[in-house]
Amino acid sequence: MAKKVTRNSTANTLNFRPPTDVKFDKNKGTKPLPDPTSIKNIILLMIVHLCRKVLFIDPNIKVGVYILLVFFGSILGDVLPIPGTYFSRKDNLFNVYFVKLSWGWTMSFVGSFIYLTSNIYSCGDKAQIRKHFLRLLLATINWFFWTNLFVYIEDSYGYCSKAIVRGRKSCLTKGFTWNGFSISGHTFILIYCTLIIMEEAKALVNWDSIKDHVRNEEHNRSSEDSSGATSPLDSLTSEQFDHVKEKYGQFTPYIRVAFIGMTLLALIWDVMLLATIIYFHSTPEKFVASVIAVLLWFFTYRFLFHRRILSLLPGDGTFRYMNPTQPLQSLSVRRSSLAGKATDKIPKFLGMPLNPMRNPSSIAINPAEDSFLTRSVATTDALSQSR
Repeated sequence: MAKKVTRNSTANTLNFRPPTDVKFDKNKGTKPLPDPTSIKNIILLMIVHLCRKVLFIDPNIKVGVYILLVFFGSILGDVLPIPGTYFSRKDNLFNVYFVKLSWGWTMSFVGSFIYLTSNIYSCGDKAQIRKHFLRLLLATINWFFWTNLFVYIEDSYGYCSKAIVRGRKSCLTKGFTWNGFSISGHTFILIYCTLIIMEEAKALVNWDSIKDHVRNEEHNRSSEDSSGATSPLDSLTSEQFDHVKEKYGQFTPYIRVAFIGMTLLALIWDVMLLATIIYFHSTPEKFVASVIAVLLWFFTYRFLFHRRILSLLPGDGTFRYMNPTQPLQSLSVRRSSLAGKATDKIPKFLGMPLNPMRNPSSIAINPAEDSFLTRSVATTDALSQSR
């Protein structure tokens, strides 16, 4: 006689959860963390952050401010009796050692900055590095041509207060006054240098993200799973990746120092431009110089380099760590490529499904457990029929 199965024993028999064997992904949940930062590095980053506030102003806004300031400031300087100050003297320290050598100062800091940054995002490609230096070469040609043209115009179309004396140099040597249209070379060079610094400084936008890209890419290359989050460095060869990894850690402190130096120069140029507007040259001479400087900046950085003619934009290289067409985006925004794409919609924690029962593919049942489950279901069916 078959043994009668009671309801309580059946309930106890069915009160179980099938054992599961959840397979963990060893590569998930082991994403490397950033290295600890020293106090010295934190202080340096704070200074760089303040410098970003100065150089990362939209150049289009800065250009408008320059034009309005030169025009209306020069008119006020001509009309109002502004008292003389230390900056009204031509032999002041900033004028002698900075403004008169402004092109050399600018090219020294900007040139160092371009070499260090382009060496990293170009992966040491000398051809690309030379293309980036073409921007400075073209700027130097513009500076040399226009400053000499200003002198030529003044010499050719001016006259001495003593009619019998010819030539500007002879007139000034003999103590007379030379009357001519002297386009302000200081206004031109100070505005042009500042705009160049602001444009070249854009290479530092999202610069710190390269460190994250290197860390993530190194993790992806060392792991066996190829389904991890992608990075802008995944297309680099092993030699290129090793170059970026080595030079980024080696050059970044010097890049930040050069960036701080460029910021200080930009501040000095703005202060000396204000002194020039108030104390030196006439309004037309300064206004024409400012317009020429702005047009040169627009033609080179907004037309030639934007269309990759003759040279590249700052930040263009073997891999892309920022969007050069929108360089003033928030620095806290990371590239969408770092986020990765979800392979499924199952919530996970450290690579493990939060509810394994909702993921049938992750459950492995051996044959013995399968037969036990079949007998339990059959017993339940027999009870329902006997009722």
